[in-house]
Amino acid sequence: MASTEPDDQQRSTPIRAGGMDWPVYWRQKAEARLAIREAVGSAAADSSTDSWANRAEQFARRSRELNVDSDPLALAIRAAVRPADSVLDVGAGAGRYTFAVAPLVAQVTAVEPSAGMRAALQQEATTRKLTNITVVPSRWEEAAIEPHDIAFVSSVLYFVADAVPFLDKLDRSARRACYIFHRVEERAAVLGPGWDELAGSRPPEPGFLDLHNLLFALGIRANTRILRTPADRWYKNIDEALEDARQLLGGDPTDHADDSRIRDFLAGALVQKERGLRLRGTPEIGVIWWEKGVAM
Repeated sequence: MASTEPDDQQRSTPIRAGGMDWPVYWRQKAEARLAIREAVGSAAADSSTDSWANRAEQFARRSRELNVDSDPLALAIRAAVRPADSVLDVGAGAGRYTFAVAPLVAQVTAVEPSAGMRAALQQEATTRKLTNITVVPSRWEEAAIEPHDIAFVSSVLYFVADAVPFLDKLDRSARRACYIFHRVEERAAVLGPGWDELAGSRPPEPGFLDLHNLLFALGIRANTRILRTPADRWYKNIDEALEDARQLLGGDPTDHADDSRIRDFLAGALVQKERGLRLRGTPEIGVIWWEKGVAM
């Protein structure tokens, strides 16, 4: 019988764009950025604290408000699946794209390490009466996962310094195709120079071009498409926007010393819409995907 396990030998010859060691370059960028987050986290809370828990409600609201008929990332993953498929969502958060795809397939496995995010996901799954979602409470690197037909990951790799084993495991865990959604520019790029003055100098996060070149260095000849996504950062009021801005600045979320300056900036950066406040500008997201080779 032919094996159903993905075969790493189907990869192409690695290409080092510009002669660079892309795994090392990625690690250096990610570690420099993560060092800021870790310093803030250790100052603000015990290391056992679920740092995402206080944002779970906001992420859950985005899941509920997602329009699957217009969101380009939802459209991309929904177009890729078939009714009998098993789908793997790595770093599922509160389930925004889990819920986008679950009604169309046989099974979705959502891997999510944050207890707060998992609780929001499971509550929404109950509300929607979706019974084909399995939640795995684990970091991706430690998760015991069987191969699925489709595997995807959205806005997670910015926080992964050791990206090579992460990507290798993602590739092995898909029988037909892998999808990655990754920002083209940092989330704050749409906010302009005024935000740079607030944020100050800090290391850049590993971006879309870095990820594309890293995949080619691993022998994965990925396809890419750049999409403009509708604003998904809606705020009920200025206080919620202020809390998110503190997170975006990468500082201690309990430090209110710069609140006055941030409020002044947000007054010019936010626009009032029927649904609430949102930031100006339309971010670009890169969709990176590759299909698995077909055994002959």
